Amino acid sequence: MMGFRRVSRRGDAAPGRRASDHEPVRGWRTALGVAAAIALLDWGTKAAVAWSVPLGAFREVVPGRVAFWHVRNEAMILGLYDNLALGTRKSIALVAALLAALVILQIIGRGHRLPGAQRTYASVFVGTVLGGMLGNLGERVVHWGVTDYLSFHWAPYWLPPGNVADVALFLAIPMAVPVIVFELKGRARRGAASAHPVHREAVLSRQ
Repeated sequence: MMGFRRVSRRGDAAPGRRASDHEPVRGWRTALGVAAAIALLDWGTKAAVAWSVPLGAFREVVPGRVAFWHVRNEAMILGLYDNLALGTRKSIALVAALLAALVILQIIGRGHRLPGAQRTYASVFVGTVLGGMLGNLGERVVHWGVTDYLSFHWAPYWLPPGNVADVALFLAIPMAVPVIVFELKGRARRGAASAHPVHREAVLSRQ
């Protein structure tokens, strides 16, 4: 569905969003590679912790900084919505996954118009989000609950434990800012090309 873009030219107007002359959408390989690496690392570390650290145990790995705190989280990320019924939590997880999938498709579909380095960054961002999703959703499909074990010390407290997938999703939040900036700049370039037809091809060629 996203493999090729349509051409949409409107007379003398600049090409629309899908005017890429059937250019293949790039970025999936990078995104899938990053996602697979994160998901496999997440599942591997969860299995190792479940095998070596008893449930409920707390072990400091870096004294006063990092600890393994093995818990089973049947709520959402960091224990959110723990007071809701299981069916409601499953519905929230399903809706969140569908929305995230739509965003991922949009970014990959639009990102192929970005310059090379920006396109690669957008693909890495998509892979980070997708890997975090797969890490936790893959475990939830099996037995709903998620293995959390990674806790950090903050002020006088140990933060609620998470896992590699959670870390990836949190890292993806600031990573989203440059992706948004890239898209806004791309729109500005296309707008400039539309306003100045003489320079249209030169502007579009830099995308």
